[in-house]
Amino acid sequence: MEVSLREGRPEDLERAEALVREAYAEFRPQFTPEIWQKWMDNVSLAVHSPEGVLLLAEVAGELAGVVKFYPDARQSGLGRWPAGAASMRILAVAPRFRGRGVGTRLVQECLRRSRALGIRTIYLHTGEFMHAARRIYEGLGFVRAPEFEKPPGPLAYRLDMPE
Repeated sequence: MEVSLREGRPEDLERAEALVREAYAEFRPQFTPEIWQKWMDNVSLAVHSPEGVLLLAEVAGELAGVVKFYPDARQSGLGRWPAGAASMRILAVAPRFRGRGVGTRLVQECLRRSRALGIRTIYLHTGEFMHAARRIYEGLGFVRAPEFEKPPGPLAYRLDMPE
């Protein structure tokens, strides 16, 4: 399966947001309607924000996954990340494309872009319940960064990349 990656354009934003909502729908039963709505409003803000770079994964021209990459982690709107670090948010893979390496490719692209910019540390938050995403992160070498967590909130991870 050939996965192509590209930066999102304004005309991609609605489809990207719809994909994230579809991918995250399995988590909805874990939240009250109010908390769920706040999370989805936050997803919409992140997708449509001019801050960061929306990256899309496509398979045969079909949108398969998205992630938002922030070369300046402080622009992500989540966490108080240190200056000089990158961050990523809203990693999502359409259910029909899961298990095919799409999420891993998107994370690897964020790491590639970080290294190309001379950024050696990348941070992210993820839910404890997001088992597939955590497997990707941990498989790529991310480690927990509890100093950036506020229990019972999301888990923080970091990856320090060699020079």
